Amino acid sequence: MIKKIGNQAAAVANVGLPLALLALAGGAAHAFTAPAAGDLGYDIYDIVVNKGVKGPLGFVGGVAAFLFGVSRLFSNIMVGIPTIVAAVALIKSDSILQTFGMVI
Repeated sequence: MIKKIGNQAAAVANVGLPLALLALAGGAAHAFTAPAAGDLGYDIYDIVVNKGVKGPLGFVGGVAAFLFGVSRLFSNIMVGIPTIVAAVALIKSDSILQTFGMVI
């Protein structure tokens, strides 16, 4: 019993210690900022993000995915829950992008 617990602790330490060292040794986080008008790639960013994902196409796609997830929730929960999570992520993608880029 004690040997089994010791083996499990060693397995956790083999993964956890290197990850902890990498987290401590990592540099500062860099937030993503949208390109300004005239920058390289602004036109593509404007079409894809502003007019697509944050625009009416993204909203309609998010609502459609949400409704599909709710309809699948009762028949197959393993398909319904990820679909609902993805739909909410699509609708709130601009806020999620800013949150992931936040410097702590």
